[in-house]
Amino acid sequence: MRIRSFAIAAGLGATVMLSGCDKIKSLTGGKPEGQVAATVNGEEITALEVRAELGGFGSRDPEVMKAAQQQALQRIILRRLLAQEARKQKLDKSPDFTIQVARGEETLLAQLYERKLAATVTKPTKAEAEAFVAGHPDMFANRKVMFVDQVIAAPNKIAPDRIRPLKTLDQVKALLDSENVVYQQNAVVLDTLSADPRLVAGVNGLPPGEVFVIPQNGSLMFNQINGSRAVPFRGDMAAAYAMNVLRQQQAQSSVVKKVEVMRKAAEKAIVYNAAYKPPPPPAAKAPGAAAAAAPAAPAPK
Repeated sequence: MRIRSFAIAAGLGATVMLSGCDKIKSLTGGKPEGQVAATVNGEEITALEVRAELGGFGSRDPEVMKAAQQQALQRIILRRLLAQEARKQKLDKSPDFTIQVARGEETLLAQLYERKLAATVTKPTKAEAEAFVAGHPDMFANRKVMFVDQVIAAPNKIAPDRIRPLKTLDQVKALLDSENVVYQQNAVVLDTLSADPRLVAGVNGLPPGEVFVIPQNGSLMFNQINGSRAVPFRGDMAAAYAMNVLRQQQAQSSVVKKVEVMRKAAEKAIVYNAAYKPPPPPAAKAPGAAAAAAPAAPAPK
């Protein structure tokens, strides 16, 4: 038994993304109208801005909703104060500000257009959803929740040949300690319903207790499953979940295809500086070219 390495882009465990990017208000559209939630040095913050800051969050509990609104409002107030101070120091006149505003506005417009394209995709049928459930047993009928211990090592130069023979997380920690590599211990739950299917397939093929490693941005995440529980997902709720997954997949595929068509159609309207011009695509071989290049077979005697 030895450590396996899985090249999975998304690691184990949920990662909370703290949004630092706010939706860019149109430079020409004016201020959103609505009930004033607060003013900062005379500058209004509307209830619509608070709602946008919540990002779709909602709760039936009035106290929870009120607390969330307060947190959102305080974030806007702090951001508004910082922005006002930045303007006093004329940071909004810098080239970097102009570039970042244009970039943010283009990004938001592109996202809105992609969202509009995705909205045109036909909703999957219940039969398609049920077929998806039947075709993905690891997610539904054979769904499991796995309890995973982790050791997350900082970027290091330990040779892979020294890592492969290790069989336990204690051995991993001993090696990291001997090399003075900083690491963090963690414990997460891996649900095969929502995990990357490639990761689930790899984990299901491992002997019990075997350590596997996932590279992440230069760091190494060592994992060992110490228990699991079967939690089948069936019935109408499973079909509804599958329908949502299918809708997302079909929308993404449709958007990618439409954007590719748009990009190809615009090719003639794009003019490059010679220093930035991309290399030409490799020429496609004509049918039969490979056969023509191959030596002729000897004639039968």
